[in-house]
Amino acid sequence: MKTAVRKWINRVGFDIARKHPLDLKRYAKYPQESLRSRRFYNVGAGSFRHPYWTNIDYSSDQYKCVQGEDFINYDLMELKPLPIENNSAELIYSTHTIEHVSDEAVFNLMKEAYRVLKPGGGIRLSTQDAALEYQAYLRNDRSYWYWAEWYSQPGTWEHQFVAPLTEASIHQLFLHHYATQLSTISADDTAPRKYSDEEVIEVFSKHSMEDGLNWFTRQCKFNPARPANHISWWSPDKVIAFLQKAGFSNCYRSGYGQSLFEPLREVSIFDTTHPTISLFVEAIK
Repeated sequence: MKTAVRKWINRVGFDIARKHPLDLKRYAKYPQESLRSRRFYNVGAGSFRHPYWTNIDYSSDQYKCVQGEDFINYDLMELKPLPIENNSAELIYSTHTIEHVSDEAVFNLMKEAYRVLKPGGGIRLSTQDAALEYQAYLRNDRSYWYWAEWYSQPGTWEHQFVAPLTEASIHQLFLHHYATQLSTISADDTAPRKYSDEEVIEVFSKHSMEDGLNWFTRQCKFNPARPANHISWWSPDKVIAFLQKAGFSNCYRSGYGQSLFEPLREVSIFDTTHPTISLFVEAIK
């Protein structure tokens, strides 16, 4: 079995696994049928590869270079059922995906996760923590947006932004992370209008974090040509409230690498996206 798995991993070019060999003993308690049928699902998986996991993703020109061919093509925004049988999935995982779609799409995903999970199965969600980021914004802590340095060299920013991010104000960095289309630094010109620094300041001077973010995100629409856009915001409380509404009763805040499900504690392949600014929430069916 180990030899076969190693050949499979090498064949698909799983670079991370070659550097950090997968710990398949983490799956010892799961039925062999679940392992063979890959009843572990990564939603918005991108370049993720694992012999026991099935990738679910939205096929797009922007991400096709990393998606490969072995995944379920599923558009979260269509609000359709997941193509998975009732009570059959062991785990569902999604990292930094739910901020790219509407609240309605996220709620549909959660309802579908509850339907397809086995009793005792779990879902783990990760995304940027709006409550944490809002506090950084109020403190004028520009260093929080450390990725601005990444998108400042030639060849790194031209597709997504109108200028290097080191030239962006903190108001636009904050707005861009939740309502990408509305920010003056976004290269997406499909929004009816952009909002200046003064307008962002005015909105949050009059409204709470939740109401201010809702005021902006409600003006955003999913743009298939730019699936990397962010069009919704999430705090730990909001994620938990949505999960509960979707049917989960055992919902809780987790942390980096702190999953109650052993396979998801393998941090070489899970929780790898911006862990220092992320929230982690799980729920058990």
